[in-house]
Amino acid sequence: MTVPFRAIHYFSEVARLGSFSQASERLFVTQSAVSHQIKLLEEYLGHPLFIRRGRQLLLTAVGKSFYDKIHSAIDTIQLATKGIKTGTDGKLRLALFGSLAVKWLIPAIDEFRQRFPNVDLSLQILTRDGDFDTRQADCFITTKPPRSGFIRWHLYDETLTPYCAPTLWHKLRGIEDPLELAKYPLLSAASAFENYQPGRDWQVWFEKAGCKMPEDVKIHHFSHLLLAAEAAKYGQGIALLNEFMTTARERENELFELPMQSIRTEDSFYLVYPEAYATNPSHEALTDWLMSLCKGHRLG
Repeated sequence: MTVPFRAIHYFSEVARLGSFSQASERLFVTQSAVSHQIKLLEEYLGHPLFIRRGRQLLLTAVGKSFYDKIHSAIDTIQLATKGIKTGTDGKLRLALFGSLAVKWLIPAIDEFRQRFPNVDLSLQILTRDGDFDTRQADCFITTKPPRSGFIRWHLYDETLTPYCAPTLWHKLRGIEDPLELAKYPLLSAASAFENYQPGRDWQVWFEKAGCKMPEDVKIHHFSHLLLAAEAAKYGQGIALLNEFMTTARERENELFELPMQSIRTEDSFYLVYPEAYATNPSHEALTDWLMSLCKGHRLG
């Protein structure tokens, strides 16, 4: 018996959606047709691929192992076929964090469009890091690159440096003792480190400076770097910020970097896209442009 490719395709849809009925709608066939193909595949492999627990459809251990090995290859085939059939090689949908898009990419994107007028680049919000749904986007900027099936390019390692408003910067720009910063309100972003521990960013910063953060320091807490940056702009204190979370205009007029040490977070950012696009000119153009934007910022 030859390899049942149709059955494998149907299996991948059921495994991805967790539902026979949803897979049948996606494939434009009846639910019984999907069930028949799954049965054929199970007979071919000699193992059950799904089990039911009440209303929940779950993969067996063999089913999960098989899906992990074949789903990226199926995505690659579908993407390559779509690109040739629809002639959409010049269109790119890039998914990335909203904060990164607003502060970094949108201010610079006009340069890309001038350099590559034949590439129609659109931006999508990456709602969950590590979710690489190729129906929603063609390429992704992520901190969790997939292990297989994707090309990945290292863009930069995230570093945090003290920033503050101009009035505060004029008072602090000449200081050398890091403990002097503790005399002013510190703005902390819980998202800077994966464990979301309040004040962890400043604790790490003082530790790297060789001293302990004073217990009486006043810290204002925020969930995200973007919020801490806005508070710093309004003179509410000193924030540890990633340069990519600030615009060039802000750094010229509203947020000044203090000439002090930086710290590395646990995040590195990557551009990733399916291997089917490895030699696609539009993806190559985007890769070259992003790498040039990040030049000099990939080391912490």
